[in-house]
Amino acid sequence: MQKVQRFGSAMFVPVLLFAFAGIVVGLSTLFKNEQLMGAIARPDTFWYQFWFVIEEGGWTVFRQMPLLFAVGIPIALAKKAQARACLEALTTYLTFNYFVSAILTVWGDFLVST
Repeated sequence: MQKVQRFGSAMFVPVLLFAFAGIVVGLSTLFKNEQLMGAIARPDTFWYQFWFVIEEGGWTVFRQMPLLFAVGIPIALAKKAQARACLEALTTYLTFNYFVSAILTVWGDFLVST
């Protein structure tokens, strides 16, 4: 029974990221809704583009869920060395890549032309 409890707690480590990522995606979707926010939320405004970049960063956890579980479970099951920083570094790296991709998608033409 103790091993099952240990595995259950190991599964919980990557799941902790879901709450924060879900809030980020939910708020950014809310702020991009033109019916709620009005004309400021049209796709050609800076407001919309900013929240699009934030939303892409929030989707990182959900898009890379298998990888986060593959890294997070062995880290949580390790007896001697706690390496939760590895999971944090991986999440930060993946989020950075999604941010850069979103920034280049939104403002790539502007950045290239200047």
